[in-house]
Amino acid sequence: MNLKECNDTLCDLLKRSGYEDEADEIQALVAIVLDPGSSDSQRNEAIKNLTMRCHPKWLGDFFIDGMTYPQWTDLITHFEKLLNRQKRP
Repeated sequence: MNLKECNDTLCDLLKRSGYEDEADEIQALVAIVLDPGSSDSQRNEAIKNLTMRCHPKWLGDFFIDGMTYPQWTDLITHFEKLLNRQKRP
C-alpha cells in the first residue's frame, strides 16, 4: 500500500467513525506531501504534523468502528513509516 492508498483508507475509516474534521485535516496535509509543487520545507512541516498525529495518544485514542485496536494501530504505524520515507533534507 502506498501513501495515497494508506491515506485514503485511514481517512475513510475516520469518516465512517464520525471523525470527519480530523480526516479532512489529514487529507489536506497529505495533499501537500504528495504535491510535487510543494517546497521541501512545506512538505517536511506537513510530514511532521502528520507523524505527530500517529501517536497512540492522538489517532490511537480514536474508536474506529469495525476494527480492533491492534488493526488500527498497525495502520497508523504503516502510515507513519510511509510518511517518513517522503522526508526531504
